[in-house]
Amino acid sequence: MTKAPSISPPAMALLALTMGVIQLMGHAYAWPFWGSMMVLTVIGFWGLARLIFVPSFVTAWTVYGVSLALAYGFGTLNTMTSGYVDGSAMYMVNYAGPSALGRAEGLMLLIVAAMLYIGHIDPNKTIPTEPFTDTERSATLVLLIVVCAGTFIALATGQLGFQGVQNGAGDSALVSPLASLVTSCLTPATALAILAYGTQPGSRTRSLVIFLCLLLALTQMTQGRRLLMFNVLTLLMAFFAVRSAKGFFSPKVIVALLVTVAVVAGASRFFVSMRIASYSLPVDATLAERVEGAVDVITRPEQSGLNEHLEQNQSTRTFVLGYVGELIEAYDKTGRTTQGDLLTLNVAAAMPTAIWPGKWRIISQIGSDETACHAKLGMPAWDAANTVITEGLCDFGWTGMLLYPIAMAGLMTLAVVAVRRTNILIRALVGFATIKSLLGVEGVLTGYIVDLRNTAVLAIAAALLVAIFNWYQKQPLVIHHREQRALRKQRLAELRAGRP
Repeated sequence: MTKAPSISPPAMALLALTMGVIQLMGHAYAWPFWGSMMVLTVIGFWGLARLIFVPSFVTAWTVYGVSLALAYGFGTLNTMTSGYVDGSAMYMVNYAGPSALGRAEGLMLLIVAAMLYIGHIDPNKTIPTEPFTDTERSATLVLLIVVCAGTFIALATGQLGFQGVQNGAGDSALVSPLASLVTSCLTPATALAILAYGTQPGSRTRSLVIFLCLLLALTQMTQGRRLLMFNVLTLLMAFFAVRSAKGFFSPKVIVALLVTVAVVAGASRFFVSMRIASYSLPVDATLAERVEGAVDVITRPEQSGLNEHLEQNQSTRTFVLGYVGELIEAYDKTGRTTQGDLLTLNVAAAMPTAIWPGKWRIISQIGSDETACHAKLGMPAWDAANTVITEGLCDFGWTGMLLYPIAMAGLMTLAVVAVRRTNILIRALVGFATIKSLLGVEGVLTGYIVDLRNTAVLAIAAALLVAIFNWYQKQPLVIHHREQRALRKQRLAELRAGRP
């Protein structure tokens, strides 16, 4: 197994805790803020390396802690350095003042410290490392084919479109069950296939698995840049879980990584081009029309403003800390919260309509995170960078801000614990679904619950497949054919060895 970097998770947790206390005590000054950004950035990239190369480090807690460090550390640092002119200009990218931003960053450090330490002592790792049986490997292939077929059916029928549009036929408020299912399970199924076939020698089956994985990766290009990035990171974790970091510097791996980086960069540019093209297209434009428009945007970047849009987006879009600062500033002035309305909204939204038909009455009353929270805090409503942390702050103030992310990571851990006595196929599915969900910081509680719900459906299907394959392998005729095949192989080996 790969040797872990020398700096331990408790040491990084202590660093985050110490810097968080310093930041909260000196939140009105600029120097702790820059120090906090740097500490979170270092923790983020240190943790990212461990997530990819050290499977024993990967828990629900550590994945979310590293994601928070990168989003609120490196993301903030990227925006600040892009717009930095003098000592005060860095705060002009947002309406929140220096004090509110400083407290937001300090609280992020405390949350990251808690995540790293809890993850260090948590024995429930999310990536299983034992080998697959032939039955489990065969079931993985069938599952991959089913997910691939479901994905392309959803795309072909318009249930799954550009940027994750998943409207069901006849009612734009209803979500297509098929589109929701494949969106949640696409990455876990692909990572599962890599884990199952990553060490297998070259064969037609392995070539088929690679082809299907590439097809599924291709569909991610239309769903969003962040989703594409989370998919790549999850697949890298699966790859190095079976191959270890020893072969990292092999020519094949280096070439593959360089190609991956180039493809992700190109896909990111293409996705932005599709978004720009969609501004001049009708809402119900087909995916083919959006692709055609994106090609036109890319071939005429000066007229379309593609380069300027990319530059501005890359500089300001990463500043998710700004919204937290705005909420803190408004909360300081009013002291009002939604008292659990957002939690109720998320639970209702995550429930299937077939189980809770009356949920739409609650959803229509509360509205959205922004409309419910901003009305309480005296802020105008806009499409903000909502997270579990902002929902906790809106619902229950400082207590909610600290407890919501811990409760959510705990919920994901319970999912891992629930399947720990099952076969590796189911444990890997749930584990990779957990990883993929927690890599996305900009997600509300509904998204995490829906991902777990959909993964449970796929896990049940996987369990049925394994049971069917096991039953088939125990049939007398199958056993007879297997024994005869083994005898023929043994006899052929003896003949090749020159024995009579």
